[in-house]
Amino acid sequence: MGEADTGPAGERLVRDFTLRSAVSMAFAFVSPIVALYTIFAIGLSTVGPGFWWGFPITLAGQMLVALTFGQLASRWPYEGSVFQWSRRLVGDRFGWFAGWAYIWVLSIAMAAVAYGGAGFVAQVAGVDGASQTTLVLIALVLLALATWGNTQGRHVIKLVVGLCIAAEVIGSIGIGVWLLLFHREHGLGVLTDGLSAAPDVSFASVPILLAVAYAGWSFLGFESAGSIAEEVREPERAVPKAMAVSLLAVAGVVMFASLAIILATPDFAAVTKGDVADPVVATLQVQLGEDVTRVLLCLFVIGFFASLLAIQAAVSRVIWALAREGQLPASGWLRRLSGEDRMPTRSILITFVTAAIVFAFAGTDIYTTLITFTSGGFYVVFTFPVIGLAIARIRGRWQPGPFLSGPLGVAISWAALLWLLVQTINIVWPRGGVEWYVDYAPFIVFALLAVIGAIVRRATVRGPVAAPGDPTAPGLAQAEPGAGD
Repeated sequence: MGEADTGPAGERLVRDFTLRSAVSMAFAFVSPIVALYTIFAIGLSTVGPGFWWGFPITLAGQMLVALTFGQLASRWPYEGSVFQWSRRLVGDRFGWFAGWAYIWVLSIAMAAVAYGGAGFVAQVAGVDGASQTTLVLIALVLLALATWGNTQGRHVIKLVVGLCIAAEVIGSIGIGVWLLLFHREHGLGVLTDGLSAAPDVSFASVPILLAVAYAGWSFLGFESAGSIAEEVREPERAVPKAMAVSLLAVAGVVMFASLAIILATPDFAAVTKGDVADPVVATLQVQLGEDVTRVLLCLFVIGFFASLLAIQAAVSRVIWALAREGQLPASGWLRRLSGEDRMPTRSILITFVTAAIVFAFAGTDIYTTLITFTSGGFYVVFTFPVIGLAIARIRGRWQPGPFLSGPLGVAISWAALLWLLVQTINIVWPRGGVEWYVDYAPFIVFALLAVIGAIVRRATVRGPVAAPGDPTAPGLAQAEPGAGD
């Protein structure tokens, strides 16, 4: 398997992922099961069946971002994605804070997915109404298992990702087809229900804006293909394709499965009133029975676990990318790779600690807080490199790579910036109805991260450092014939 031709032996990655691996990795990160079932209940209960339209609108905006990221990845296909792109576009300080924010957003996403998966594990085990303490303990076990799997090598990641795709086919597409064919309770006209705003409703609470805000969670993580760029063969071409293809694949599954569940939901009024805590499970139990539902819950657990594994792989690479350039405390320890697969084991172990820390500060309304910050946090982080690209274009410093290098790429990148600004405001805007710290979670957490980050950077960074691709930096791995899947 290929290694870098230059740089310290302990700091060279192996190119063991192909285009298919990168697509699968990003697909598992987003995971239609996680993307849909995390926000389905809140979307259906708050907006009604019409919340489905949030998905295609969000997909259109996120595709602009994916294509813009593709331009950046084709120019700089380096481990760490958002961090690497931002620092090259604007400067070291700007890039460092982008990477710092990205690390914590991904860590909080790990905690959110682990906690969401814990709920399904509890249901499979027959534990109804599990306490928050019980769910946190189950989530920590899932985090520990994912950490073990990530440290065992890329073959374990590929195996779990393969199981995830199989679970998606059965648990989302297969069941969706079955529900549409044999258990439809409503016609397509129901998709307009809930979209009409009451005369006295505030602008921020217009149903379609709420739907787009909730759907914002569903199409995150496609950029993870860029976080493993130095482990992908021919990344200049493979990574941009992987981001776009994985986003389209996830979106197709999510929109199809959500449509099937909405049309099979027996009683929307009960969901809106809060009488049905989990409309997905309740609908499956009514239409398919307890035994089939329990099997499906096992598939949901696989989907959540695979997503957790992929998120952890991504954040560990971001940590490793900063450590390689001496921009984190204990960088010399963090950047060392382990085993024949040359895995960033130490960075992986740190991700377990960061995700576990999140639970200690999440508060009593833990799941809503995690989801609120993760969704808003991703859009803030995405804005760093897209704003950086706008600045580079204005300064006349942008030199495109092979992907979308013409006028179309320019138009897409400006449209992506507009989308990110609008969607970020839409997601983080305080709407009330929850505890104040949930409403203001993104503002509070980012303020704390900025202060802590400034302290960490001041104590750690000692001037400019060589970056991958520079003559003095560790080189990039070169694929050998037969390497990969």
